[in-house]
Amino acid sequence: MSKKIQETYLPERESRKSRIVIGLSGGLNSMVVAYLLKIQKYDLMGVTISMNWDNYPGQVENSLSCHLSTIQIDKIKDFCHQLGIPHFVVKGSDEFKDVVIDSWMSSRLTGTKSNHCLNCHELRMKLLYQKMVELEAQGLATGHMAKIFKHEAHGSVYVHSSNDEASDQSTLLSRLPHDILNKLILPLSDLQQKEIDKLAENFGISHQLKKVNFLSCIDSDKDSLNYLELNVPKRYKDSGEVVAGVDKAPAGDHQGVYQFTYAQDLPVQGQRQNEVFKLTKYHFKEKKIEVLKSDFFQRKKIFLNHCRLSDETPWHEPLSGFIKLDSGDFVSCFIYPKNNSSALVELERPEYILEGEIVTLFRKKGKNAKVFLTGQVRYVQEEPQLEEGNERAKVDYSRDY
Repeated sequence: MSKKIQETYLPERESRKSRIVIGLSGGLNSMVVAYLLKIQKYDLMGVTISMNWDNYPGQVENSLSCHLSTIQIDKIKDFCHQLGIPHFVVKGSDEFKDVVIDSWMSSRLTGTKSNHCLNCHELRMKLLYQKMVELEAQGLATGHMAKIFKHEAHGSVYVHSSNDEASDQSTLLSRLPHDILNKLILPLSDLQQKEIDKLAENFGISHQLKKVNFLSCIDSDKDSLNYLELNVPKRYKDSGEVVAGVDKAPAGDHQGVYQFTYAQDLPVQGQRQNEVFKLTKYHFKEKKIEVLKSDFFQRKKIFLNHCRLSDETPWHEPLSGFIKLDSGDFVSCFIYPKNNSSALVELERPEYILEGEIVTLFRKKGKNAKVFLTGQVRYVQEEPQLEEGNERAKVDYSRDY
């Protein structure tokens, strides 16, 4: 293991006296990173991001997996004192409401996919980076399970998947701006989680202060519904009709769209055994919720917008790659660039993909795979036609997107 630690991405020995900010979330991995960099004799400064949910009717820690209580922050501070490094707490409650909570509420009120966990992660990394600049540090270290490669000659930065497919977080990092990626140091990038757990045992870290369950926040807590009831405009609490199937047949009533999430299972009148209907759309003017059978979400062609490209990703001709699904499976695909921030993607086979979710495309599948791009899914409403003599798919933007 010691050889793997030495071979992982770290700056050259001469630069190891540089000041480095380390993001301490209270999790096991970030604590191991602090020990490793302390052993490497860096000038370390610990920073913890604390974001609270004001006016929440329940226990915030039950809804926000990443929330840190005052007691937990004090324990992180004690941990830093044991290592002999200073510790700073950055509070971002106002930004948290604007970037995360308001976006989540908007999704609930419009019946669309929410990406609040990704928004929260990007905000946290932005605040860490700002604190790094304020402290005049030269790098930002985190416990992410991913790989960063930097081309010193022309400043390019590449994100690759880690050596632990089950714990890989390359999708999270690939959404970050170049300025942040260029300053990132990932001491755990070449390790697997079982090796990190062993290091923690060797360092005497008996337990983690906080375990973050990504993508399990807000919607999983019943008190979030109480928060919505107290804060959403009255017009979104209006009852209405549920319609099902392509013929939009009456299938029941609802007591306000905010009570449901996009793609949530909804029972409908006349539903057959083993049939699963899911929320697909909300018609605000008519107060109607539309539900369709779950195979509606099985897609072979999708459109990606708001794309973020990896440095030097070829973007002038079609290319092949692999899309990583929430299940962790990799599916081969062809990517047809449309402009600087959008692409048409054709999958090898239909897969369950939600409109509005963020997906990642890799050069290959498995470990140490380079990220091509990430983008937000839009459904293709009709089969695009290939122009004669042109490999790119023809898409009617005005009609479809």
